[in-house]
Amino acid sequence: MKSCRIITGGKGEGKSSAIMSAALSIPNSVGFIMPVTDYGYSLYNVRTGKILPFMTDKPVFPYKIGKWYYDQRLFDLVKEELGTLYEGSVFLDEVGRLEICGEGFSPVLRILAKRNVDLTIAVRRDFVDEVISTFFPGEKVVVEELS
Repeated sequence: MKSCRIITGGKGEGKSSAIMSAALSIPNSVGFIMPVTDYGYSLYNVRTGKILPFMTDKPVFPYKIGKWYYDQRLFDLVKEELGTLYEGSVFLDEVGRLEICGEGFSPVLRILAKRNVDLTIAVRRDFVDEVISTFFPGEKVVVEELS
């Protein structure tokens, strides 16, 4: 991996907004951001601008973590799109409990960690140390705390 930056903070402190702003400021960047919507969370594709419903507290999807039901197919979509990259600026929002358990974005994070990419991820403060030890052991990771 060329570089890794973690944007961190608590719940509702602006991690998604910060990573979205960073992604949109770099030409040709790729990635996925999870903005909060009335629905729950959506998945925003930085490259295409497409927004898809992703996670809700209503039982409309078959997979669940905590109180959230999510669409597993979108994790597969993310892996298909980002897993083929070998270089560039990549952004990924809301890396946390699912990934630490080997689910969610975990497969694509493991791929990207071996590629020549500049990776920026948003991680809730409670999960930063576990995310670093799980995906980036021995790597230099820059952690930017939102205040």
